[in-house]
Amino acid sequence: LAPLAAVCGLQVPMMAGRGLAHTGGTLDKLESIPGFTVQQSIPDFRRIVETVGCAIVSTTPEMVLADKKLYALRDVTGTVSSIPLQAASIVSKKIAEQPDSLVLDVKYGLAAFQSNLEDAIELAQCMIATAEANGVKPTSALLTRMDHPIGYAIGNWLEVKECIEILKTGEGAPDLVQLA
Repeated sequence: LAPLAAVCGLQVPMMAGRGLAHTGGTLDKLESIPGFTVQQSIPDFRRIVETVGCAIVSTTPEMVLADKKLYALRDVTGTVSSIPLQAASIVSKKIAEQPDSLVLDVKYGLAAFQSNLEDAIELAQCMIATAEANGVKPTSALLTRMDHPIGYAIGNWLEVKECIEILKTGEGAPDLVQLA
């Protein structure tokens, strides 16, 4: 959605994460594109957003240092689905982006960290409260069901390639075409 928002004149700074457990991370997918660099300095991140309208970057020692530690903690302690740790990881990146407002997409279902709607609601409420307590107002959340992988491809580069083909031709896996 970030490129669409940027085309409409909005600036969309985004910090994303790596894959955990069974999920593929946004950064891992982007880094599969030859020449794509997710590590950016704060000035470069700002310049890209001002020039292009959006950017997706990783956290760095300059930006959201604790996130790397939270990821590692969740991974080695088997607490990937811990709601407080998920909220801290996600919202810390959002606060660092300094948005005027925030809309979160909270997934639930068989292919998500939250397997049921109740846990997704709890995570959404936790993230909204945390973001708003840190000045990101208004913050809202969408709850989206995710019960299976989307598209035909599996693997970072293959998934990226599948998306590019759909954007070029408008054809592909029906569930992914619908999202595009």
